[in-house]
Amino acid sequence: MKRRMLGLAGLLLFHPAAQAQFMDADDLNTFCQQKHPVTVGYVAGVLDRWSRDLHHAEMSDVVDAENNRPKSKVPVTDKIRANVCNPITIPLEEQVNTVCAFVAANPKERGRSADMLVQLAMQAKWPCPAK
Repeated sequence: MKRRMLGLAGLLLFHPAAQAQFMDADDLNTFCQQKHPVTVGYVAGVLDRWSRDLHHAEMSDVVDAENNRPKSKVPVTDKIRANVCNPITIPLEEQVNTVCAFVAANPKERGRSADMLVQLAMQAKWPCPAK
């Protein structure tokens, strides 16, 4: 029994699905075309991560390691926002549709990670006004 379990564990280690991989743009495009529920979950996850990162940046001190003092939080939060001014009132379905339309319309961008395409789609649709 132990040998059988070890053999099964060994097979799982070498099985491609067992390897840690993030979704790439081709995967996202496929899910978009299939109108697969994974698309909604993925886009929502990326947006939740942005929200979480922004919250942490706003709530914590960013330290300048050379001078051991807090830096201005504005540049960090601006980077997290990635020049996306997306009002909270926009429904998730519209945001997913925006991402899927962007992925379909920009095949040259498919060499990137899926989360980067979510960001690029949001920047294209809802850019922040110039300061």
